[in-house]
Amino acid sequence: MNITRARHAARRNPPLINRAMIRVLRSPFSRLVDRGLMLVTVSGRHSGRRYTLPVQYVQDGRTLWVYAGGAGKTWWRNLIGGAPVHVLLRRRTHLGWATAYTPDTDRDVVHEGLRRYGDRFPRVARRLGMTPDGGDAFDRADTVIVRIKLDGGTEPQRAAAVSQHSETRSE
Repeated sequence: MNITRARHAARRNPPLINRAMIRVLRSPFSRLVDRGLMLVTVSGRHSGRRYTLPVQYVQDGRTLWVYAGGAGKTWWRNLIGGAPVHVLLRRRTHLGWATAYTPDTDRDVVHEGLRRYGDRFPRVARRLGMTPDGGDAFDRADTVIVRIKLDGGTEPQRAAAVSQHSETRSE
């Protein structure tokens, strides 16, 4: 199998730990891990295929913050410019609007997301080399923060957003 085929196979078949976490988070046993993990379902911009991933999150009211950066992570690219997502948070499904940010697109949002993430997960912050002002992670080009606004807008606004996302994806 060549490298390209192996990469495509890896995308179609998520790692065993992800499959296990998806099952746990959908089960009654989710309470064991759901204070720090949730499921996010995104649609591929070009393929329209839905991808469900377990992610670590920080909640601030109706806003969720996800650190999505790092080598090899690409799922967040479907959220550049914003896109509708489904979130399974503590066994409840929510519709949300997610947007991916990098230091090049909005440094202030990335800084806020990293600060909140570092406050909630200090061990992860130390591993990333983050300091209270954002530190190393803030300056790295591969830093990506995804901000998800849950249940944003009225029903017609949400329908229009989903429709608009579908139209831009097909162009």
